[in-house]
Amino acid sequence: MFDFKRKSKLLFTLITLLSCIYVQAQESAPTYKEMMQNTAYNFYDVVDSANAYFDTHGRGKGSGSKNFERWKNENESKYAPSGDRHNVDHYTATKAYNAILSQNNYKHKGSFDSGWEDLGPYDANNVTSHYSPGIGRVEAFWVDPTNSNTIYLGSRSGGFWKTTNGGNTWKNTTDFLVASGVRTIDVNPNNKSEILINVQHGGNGYTYGIYKSTDAGETWQPSKFIPDNLNWGGLGDNERIYEIAYHPAVANQLFIGTTQGLY
Repeated sequence: MFDFKRKSKLLFTLITLLSCIYVQAQESAPTYKEMMQNTAYNFYDVVDSANAYFDTHGRGKGSGSKNFERWKNENESKYAPSGDRHNVDHYTATKAYNAILSQNNYKHKGSFDSGWEDLGPYDANNVTSHYSPGIGRVEAFWVDPTNSNTIYLGSRSGGFWKTTNGGNTWKNTTDFLVASGVRTIDVNPNNKSEILINVQHGGNGYTYGIYKSTDAGETWQPSKFIPDNLNWGGLGDNERIYEIAYHPAVANQLFIGTTQGLY
């Protein structure tokens, strides 16, 4: 005799068990964000995981889709065509850049000033109708507390700028460093000629490390706080430096805020 009630109960139990196994598998699987941060995962596996997530959850405002697409666009050229994120020379662009400098013997931006005229734009309203118009992003600045005519600026993709006459004229001194962005600036309170900046990729903000000047920003050299020395693996490991701060009272004590924590 067919026991419908018993068979139904067994079927329900089986479905419930399979559902639990599926949910546990989903919960234990790494998210696409975790995969992005772990170079053990192939680049294209990360892309597939992210696409599966957004296909389910949508790509609307606040979904994280735009941030992921930026990450994808910034990194695909480094890992194509294999997608392997282990055997990558993160300094390919730096080496190519240095090769160009050595071949052409470039000295300074001033070498190109003759024959060129600055045509602007000078007014943000003439540039774009975007909700946040602008003609450049300043990410850091420092004003000399005893001489307000001396000001230093750090630009997202324009480097380090200084003025010593209250802003009437400005000078850029980082055009020929390995990257164009300067996110953070701090000056030694006991020696104003000593300046530290975070040199970063102008597009994605990944750091090339902290550079140091001992002549009030005229020239720069890499400090010991660079990705290679920190075992960060170079620019391709997506690390950022957010803040540099000298202790105001303790000489030579420094704090650095990064994606890897506080140093």
